[in-house]
Amino acid sequence: MYQVWKVSPLGRFGVLALIPLLGTFTWLAWGNVFVSLLAGLGGLVSWFRFAFRPAVTLTDTEVIVRNPNGSQHVSLNDVAKVEPGYGGLTITTSTGGHVVAWAVQKSNLAKWTGRQTRADEVAASITAASRSRAVTR
Repeated sequence: MYQVWKVSPLGRFGVLALIPLLGTFTWLAWGNVFVSLLAGLGGLVSWFRFAFRPAVTLTDTEVIVRNPNGSQHVSLNDVAKVEPGYGGLTITTSTGGHVVAWAVQKSNLAKWTGRQTRADEVAASITAASRSRAVTR
């Protein structure tokens, strides 16, 4: 088994629309085109890092969480609970530690209305793999 989930297309390109607004805001606030261009460039670099780096990879033995600033590996044997939320998937380990995967998020509206989302499906897949691994041990 090998599954990879990344940031959704809406998550990737919806935020991209905010970068021209950032450039315009800095130009209006400081009146300096150079500062505006630097802000826009910084926004593009940040957007690329936050839109294309995050991923959740499920293998036969572990969950690999890749966020913009680093990666963490969680053995399926150590997964106690997986909860989708606004900040991402929160994987609670058997030792009480938490790993948050930014790639897959569930909106508060979906949570409040009880709507199933991709984040719920990913959480269910990780939970099922963890339980299946526990049975085969």
